[in-house]
Amino acid sequence: MAKVTKVELQIDLSAPVEEIAAVVNIMLDAHPGRQIDILEAVDHAIGEALAKLQAFDKQEE
Repeated sequence: MAKVTKVELQIDLSAPVEEIAAVVNIMLDAHPGRQIDILEAVDHAIGEALAKLQAFDKQEE
């Protein structure tokens, strides 16, 4: 049977950047040796989300 490790978090929605950074650090600590791959994938996902928001903003102008 596969081992499943879970972490339950409570986050403060009034501090989104700090909370996101804390979650990223938890994930990086849980996956030694894969930090670069994880950060590159997160960077890609954030870039896609940012591009969609920027395109939406341009449409509104």
